[in-house]
Amino acid sequence: MADLLEIQQLLFRYCHAHDSRDTDLLGQCFTSDVELLGAKGREAVVARYAEGYKHLTAQRRHVLTNIFIVEDGEDRAVVQSYITLYLIRDQKLELHLTGTYRDHVVIEDGRWRIRTREAVMDVPYNPGDVAPAMTGGSPAR
Repeated sequence: MADLLEIQQLLFRYCHAHDSRDTDLLGQCFTSDVELLGAKGREAVVARYAEGYKHLTAQRRHVLTNIFIVEDGEDRAVVQSYITLYLIRDQKLELHLTGTYRDHVVIEDGRWRIRTREAVMDVPYNPGDVAPAMTGGSPAR
């Protein structure tokens, strides 16, 4: 049976890494063959996040709740959670979006890591704080 507590810690580390724009910690959350944001492989996915960070202007807080295992195995699992994203700018807090993550996680090198993610937002996704020079998508979710 998958270790829910360890998987939750993985997801919380992901949120912390993403919010603090810590690409080293972020990379530790992904498998070597992760597929996310249209990129494949840890280095390519982390580079996609890093590029997006250059264009964000607000502090972000990703909050994951209602985490539960959908499919279970010894070295792999599918885990679902609610994502709530807050933006903080000018000392004001804004509820930006809510949605659902469905993460496919596996054990790689002795640690749970994210291999793929299905993200379904309750409202159309809009980064909300992208500088005017940004074109295309952003890994801000």
